[in-house]
Amino acid sequence: MWKSLARTAGFLAYFFITLEMLFMMTPFALYYYSAYAPLLSAPSNFPAAAWLPAFFLPHLSTEIVPSIGGLVFLVGLVGFLGGAGQIYYAKFRRRGVVKSGFYKRVRHPQYSFLALAGLGLLIVWPRFILLIIYIHMLWFYFLLARSEEERMQSRYGDLYVAAMPGTPMFLPGEPGRRLVQRLLGWVRNRRLRLFAIYCVSLVAAIGGAFTLRQLSLHLITHLNSSGGVAAISFLPGDTTELDVLVQLAKADPAVQDRLNKADGRILVQATEGKPSVVHVMIDAGMMRARAKNLPLAEKGIKLVFLQRKDQYLDKGPFEAGVRWQPVFIVEVEDQKASRLIDLNHASFPGNPLMPIF
Repeated sequence: MWKSLARTAGFLAYFFITLEMLFMMTPFALYYYSAYAPLLSAPSNFPAAAWLPAFFLPHLSTEIVPSIGGLVFLVGLVGFLGGAGQIYYAKFRRRGVVKSGFYKRVRHPQYSFLALAGLGLLIVWPRFILLIIYIHMLWFYFLLARSEEERMQSRYGDLYVAAMPGTPMFLPGEPGRRLVQRLLGWVRNRRLRLFAIYCVSLVAAIGGAFTLRQLSLHLITHLNSSGGVAAISFLPGDTTELDVLVQLAKADPAVQDRLNKADGRILVQATEGKPSVVHVMIDAGMMRARAKNLPLAEKGIKLVFLQRKDQYLDKGPFEAGVRWQPVFIVEVEDQKASRLIDLNHASFPGNPLMPIF
């Protein structure tokens, strides 16, 4: 029963990690957010949990991080299929315990590679809530591995027991076991030690994610306030150049009129080219087809103006959990605003907490 429960929980955890990213790549994003966005937006009603749907790695400002995540996922997937191939080949040939290939290095390479693939997906779509699900997925795999080892010992007896001490469980060298022995080796009660490891793993993962988020923001040009308007740039250049762009846009009467009518604080995302703006719109909940049909020039500087949609106005513009929604786009050409495009609130179903950098 426990094995079946852990297997189901592990599958569901992996499923939730992949679900949002996969749907964001398809025309079903509208239907997806109509059902899933309430789950993501619910934590925003509670200050202590408002950060859960936020991103902890740069998503809009760089293509390198998602590319690294995709590569990690591919390596994990190929490794998992390789380990599965070894198992089924051994079963077909009735060779008993597998000791070659990946299984010569670790006892559970399939779970190791699944964990690696899950990490890749997490890097591609790095929400805090998905990080927490990922940590629990690792624990479900651990419980499954322990259950399977008990079954293998019952089936193969000394043959399997003799192979266990010389082969690590998940990673060569067992760095996790060494770290646990150093930090929590003094806890003698096994269940208490496991619970302590579980708590430490969650705290370390969340703390590390917040650190990565602050580091990412530090490395990206941004302004906390420029005449009441915060801004962040995905362009080369320093804060002075970003401030110049914001002031150029604000000097336009149409832009100033919309800023005067805005109910709440404003954030500007400075970016280059239409594809980058389309990316922002999709992550804000707009359907891909509608985002691609926006009447924008393919090249040139674009300023996306976003409005605060959360109730915690005492928080800074770049804090985790702050909710923004695009309201209009300004194209800048020849040191002036050349075009302004208003955005319909209805174009963002569910208003998911979007990445801001």
